[in-house]
Amino acid sequence: MSAEVTGKEAEYRQRISRLDIGDLRRMWEVLCSRDNLPGWPPGRALEYLVLRAFQLEGAEVTWPYEVRRNGVLLEQVDGAVYCDGLTCLIETKAHSEPIDFLAISRMKTRLLRRPRTVIGAVFGIGEFSRAAILLTENLPPPDVLLWRGRELAWALQRQAMREGLNRKMRHAIEEGFADFDLIEERFL
Repeated sequence: MSAEVTGKEAEYRQRISRLDIGDLRRMWEVLCSRDNLPGWPPGRALEYLVLRAFQLEGAEVTWPYEVRRNGVLLEQVDGAVYCDGLTCLIETKAHSEPIDFLAISRMKTRLLRRPRTVIGAVFGIGEFSRAAILLTENLPPPDVLLWRGRELAWALQRQAMREGLNRKMRHAIEEGFADFDLIEERFL
């Protein structure tokens, strides 16, 4: 992004850039137990954790940003990841209750404004509601990949964020569904 980053966002970027994978794993444990991390606004720590985990594996990331046109805020994007030929917008939900379809719907709307090669990924601490999964299955294309908390924990433990993204994408390409469970290697 060409816009200069100042204030709190610059502080968050600086703070997260000092963390290694062990630090991210500890940060994840705290987030799972509290839904928030001291010194971070609600939800913000998970955004930076996910992006930093990808960055530590060699992916290029764009930190959280806003899209404005003529001074009007159009979108707040939690970040983007570029790796292995994939371009992925990131959305995170740092609350323990099941994620509803609204987060997926917002991501699908964002993707409509992007080139067709862009995919989305929604990361949560907990699970997705059954309605969210069913609506995701029935609203093609399968361009929003779902990451439950236990899958994120699995990927952090193995430093397999890129591998997980690629496996989920391969499943979406081959099977036509975006609901692949990384741990059990089956549909959600």
